[in-house]
Amino acid sequence: MHCLMPMTFRAAALIGAPSLSSAHAAGFYLDASVGASDTQSLGNAASAGIYMGYALDSWMTVEGGYNRLGRGLGHDQGQPYTTIVNNVDVSLTAGPRFDRRFRAYGRIGFVDRSTIGTGGGGEHRVTGSAAQNDMLEELHQGFYGVGVSYRLRRRIGLRLEYRIYRAMAINGHDHDISSILLGTTDHFG
Repeated sequence: MHCLMPMTFRAAALIGAPSLSSAHAAGFYLDASVGASDTQSLGNAASAGIYMGYALDSWMTVEGGYNRLGRGLGHDQGQPYTTIVNNVDVSLTAGPRFDRRFRAYGRIGFVDRSTIGTGGGGEHRVTGSAAQNDMLEELHQGFYGVGVSYRLRRRIGLRLEYRIYRAMAINGHDHDISSILLGTTDHFG
């Protein structure tokens, strides 16, 4: 029994060692993503984003970034308009690594979104409660998502993520937005 204890500790140390490798090291990273968004009643649109994050450890990251969820065409009271949906978000991801390179995670965050519409009357920029009936609206709310990431090299990785933004107010109407993103990351910290 006494001889088994040191072997047990050695085995535990070897199993835990990969989580301390450079593939799991804490530090900063940049991400550039492209994808597609589906906005209820506005249809599908291309999306793109750029993010900066900090890996707290092998399980958790904090991230902030800008994402353009796309643009769509619509009509409001007989007036045609183009809607552009942008957001700035801050989020937290958490999830396990399954080996040195592969990680699955969940995301929860806060988004500050602006919707800009241009139409026959030009571009309107208003904020606050007046935004309900005008062409620019700002919305502050939470969002969530799930994703996977894979480290190709020590610094370079790929990630695929699905996000859901519930009941986005676009030109006075609520719309759900779902987005799928494919990104590349550069870990430099």
